[in-house]
Amino acid sequence: MKVEQIKLRKEKESVTLSAYLLDKSEELANALERPAVLICPGGAYLGCSDREAEPVAMTFLAEGYQAFILRYSVGREENFENALADANHALEMIHEKKKEWYIDSEKIAVVGFSAGGHLAASLAVMGKIRPNAAILGYPCILETIGDVLAFPVPGLEARVDEKTPPMFLFSTCEDELVPIENTIRFISALNQKKIPFEAHIFQKGKHGLSLAKPLTSSGFSCLVDKQMQGWFPMAMDWLRGVFGDFKADEEYHMAGVELEGDFYGADTAIKILWENETCKALLLEYIPVLQSPEGLEGAKEISLNMLHQYAEKLLCKEKLEELSNKLKKIKRKQLKK
Repeated sequence: MKVEQIKLRKEKESVTLSAYLLDKSEELANALERPAVLICPGGAYLGCSDREAEPVAMTFLAEGYQAFILRYSVGREENFENALADANHALEMIHEKKKEWYIDSEKIAVVGFSAGGHLAASLAVMGKIRPNAAILGYPCILETIGDVLAFPVPGLEARVDEKTPPMFLFSTCEDELVPIENTIRFISALNQKKIPFEAHIFQKGKHGLSLAKPLTSSGFSCLVDKQMQGWFPMAMDWLRGVFGDFKADEEYHMAGVELEGDFYGADTAIKILWENETCKALLLEYIPVLQSPEGLEGAKEISLNMLHQYAEKLLCKEKLEELSNKLKKIKRKQLKK
């Protein structure tokens, strides 16, 4: 994994996009392009909460996503337009660098908490480039919530349109800072426009729970809630429903093991050799342990060369060469599907 930090505003050092990028590997052949999340931490537009930043990014990384943290324009000297410009810039950059960062540009979700939820929702309903999905945690939505934020913000419930992507929302009945009316009014607007969504309003839980785990609690017991910890696995299940999961539908075979060819040999999978009676007899002659179901089960996916490498006592170099030469004289029939 590599980490990059990019400054988005020359005149303001604190506005950055942090990129957490998983490595490309041929052993992860079904993940050469990855989905991505752009995370907008909360903080009342006065700051960006670290509790809702890197720990959340790490959790998405563990699911195979490329993760980005946006630290946007905050403070009473700023305004909503600057924050939204930062978010637009960040999403545009992710699209521009999709090849360099191994990203599937059709699978980019925005994730936001509290005021960061307002910014994430703003991208979803009026961004220059819309995300493909949005996850909003106890989000600020209504114009009236601007009274407790660093600066006035537009209400977003009336801005939902046909271009708004699918949404996952969660909040709590006990949230006194951002009342659940914000979530309820927003999901009503989504419903009116027939935008797919999933919403969870938990009975218990204070505002700003993040992952609701001890790690993200700053040591405060009120920010730990086992039931609320369920929002992340539920959100991931929902997101897989929107984006799909990494493909895993091919028949397995080990790298370096031949499944096809005109003749048999030391690189042919033992399970393929086993299908031919002549080859099977040779295998039992040279490797008697294959007579047992357990011995065959443990070796059938590998080749004779691999068996020699892993268990030379079962097949020494001299016997490997003898067996290989005999197998090369046997012409293969069409591989059974």
